[in-house]
Amino acid sequence: MIRGIYTAASGLGVAQARLEVLANNLANATTPGFKADRLVQEPFWPHLLAAREEGDFTRGALPWRPVGYSYQGVMVREVRTDFSPGPLKETGRRTDIALGRPGAFLAVETPQGERYTRDGSLGVDAQGYLVDSRGHRVLGEGGYLQVGSGDFKINPNGEVFAADGRPVGRLRVVEFADPALLEKAGDGYFAAPPGEAQPAANPEVHQGFLEGSNTDPAASAVGIMQAVRAYGANQRLLQAHDHLLELAVNRVGEVR
Repeated sequence: MIRGIYTAASGLGVAQARLEVLANNLANATTPGFKADRLVQEPFWPHLLAAREEGDFTRGALPWRPVGYSYQGVMVREVRTDFSPGPLKETGRRTDIALGRPGAFLAVETPQGERYTRDGSLGVDAQGYLVDSRGHRVLGEGGYLQVGSGDFKINPNGEVFAADGRPVGRLRVVEFADPALLEKAGDGYFAAPPGEAQPAANPEVHQGFLEGSNTDPAASAVGIMQAVRAYGANQRLLQAHDHLLELAVNRVGEVR
């Protein structure tokens, strides 16, 4: 019965974690450049069950023989980010850009250091520098990009031009040999170990477009319903085992 309680409790934990991941994905279904997470689960390490053999063990023979495995519930192995590109939507605004190259990211300077994002909702701060939707300055290959006003232009190679046609630099668009090294840092940013970001050979910048979230709202909603049902089933199983344990403690061996 104790084993059943542990198994049910592990199922509750995984269902709760799955609900949190799916709810976050669904909440960001309209966030530009958002990358959905996928929860990967696996069984706990199996425990070998063995039975004692009959016979004489004084001569070094093993007293046990394997009879099967017991799995003590499930656990969360990892939460994996899906880096597949989202759909491109034309906005017509010069301050919106989208990266057509999958796996490419804009480099942004934040108070926590350099971060990377696919959110192309850009703007211009009071000093005329190009900033992202959080007000952090977008990095160029030579530093910050001072465009002066929102009437700037960016060509597919990432070269930025002010309203008067003056070149002001090139966007620092990077990619990673192993995207699994990227970690979500909040607000649509990703952090990476030093030295992992490499210049993207062909960023394919589309001005006047935004990349949407790669979340599938319908699939997320169905997944939430399944997780809620799994949570409820494990909850009922836990209550049943608790009731059986109560009976075993209070009724078994009772003297009448």
